[in-house]
Amino acid sequence: MTFTPTDISDRLALMQHLSEAARAITLPLFETDLAITNKGDNVLFDPVTEADIEGERVLRQIIRDAFPKDSIEGEELPDYQGENDFSWTLDPIDGTRGFIAGVPVWSTLIALSYQGQPVLGLIDVAAQDKCYWGDLSGETKRAWRVHAGETTTLNTRKVDTLKAAILGCTEPLAMFKPGERAAYEIIRRGVRFSRLGLDAYGYGLLCEGRMDIVIEGLLKPCDVRALMPVIEGAGGKITGWHGQNPVDGGRIVCVGNEALLPELYTYLQRAMDS
Repeated sequence: MTFTPTDISDRLALMQHLSEAARAITLPLFETDLAITNKGDNVLFDPVTEADIEGERVLRQIIRDAFPKDSIEGEELPDYQGENDFSWTLDPIDGTRGFIAGVPVWSTLIALSYQGQPVLGLIDVAAQDKCYWGDLSGETKRAWRVHAGETTTLNTRKVDTLKAAILGCTEPLAMFKPGERAAYEIIRRGVRFSRLGLDAYGYGLLCEGRMDIVIEGLLKPCDVRALMPVIEGAGGKITGWHGQNPVDGGRIVCVGNEALLPELYTYLQRAMDS
């Protein structure tokens, strides 16, 4: 990589500012009865709120003012093509359904990529005042959590068997086609237990060493890129179901211990859905 330490430190500082700006918008709206627009159809409910749109608009403007040559991608607004190798990926409200329902596990996801690969990531679980940070830009990968003003180094735990592992998934009935769900169910029946409905917070818990596996599908790039530096900085691994780079989303598997992946791939790759 050819960027300088200052390139990263300046953008890391901006990421902190972005987090604060997002909270100023999202936290007050979380306490209100929001108007909801369905981006989907009569079958698929795909909600968007004022918090999603206004949050992304404000974050984009802050980035444009600070680094006008950086590219920007998001979930709600058109992509902005910059003039250098840095790009930002934004999702002001990851877990909009939880946000609407008053469940405090939604998060703001912010990623900085260089030449298409995430180097900085933030999972900000604002309603719990928990920020999960990851930095892959240096020779040493690192991840840390800031909660109630205290900073803690993140390390995944190294459970080495599925039967000892805790599994997470936001919503298997909505995320998976029948064949995918069958593969997921084989794994679910073989683990210690599973927890649902956590959105990106589940990946933060994995990085804390509280959970061991997350398996999901239908993820967008803005759902995944911020996760990658945090997970890998904490010692975990995130890939597609066939071991591919997950940077563009889709079906992903995340583990605290990379040694679990070969067995997981055995089951996941049996999914018959294309």
